[in-house]
Amino acid sequence: MESSSPVASGSSGTVVVLNIDLMFGVRIGNGLRGLGYDVTFAKDARRFAEVVRETRPAPVLGLIDMNAGIAWETIAELANDLAVATPLLAFGPHVDVAGRRAAKAAGVDRIVSNGEFHRSMVELVRRYALPTADSETRE
Repeated sequence: MESSSPVASGSSGTVVVLNIDLMFGVRIGNGLRGLGYDVTFAKDARRFAEVVRETRPAPVLGLIDMNAGIAWETIAELANDLAVATPLLAFGPHVDVAGRRAAKAAGVDRIVSNGEFHRSMVELVRRYALPTADSETRE
């Protein structure tokens, strides 16, 4: 389900999504596009990190769906890379204490439950996504 598109003029920027669930990925993508973001999907942590590092202008947000196995060491390398300023937001089952601890140890900026992400995706994205120069001039 990997897709990529250059940042369109007037776009709020690119959000990179680590997700393997096609149905949920479609919902996330549609929601983000409705907010004016370009969306790129990656199926594993290695590809996610590559896309975040390679996308120009830099992605305004990285979303990590913890509902599948995540290579947290790869996410930690990304989060600790001083050349990368993209904030990372992860979501997963509220009962996955080990996953939440791994995400926190990896340096993810915010971790929320699946339920909170579903209820508050718009607010979370607006809160954690970096502003783009274009979005700053529109406000």
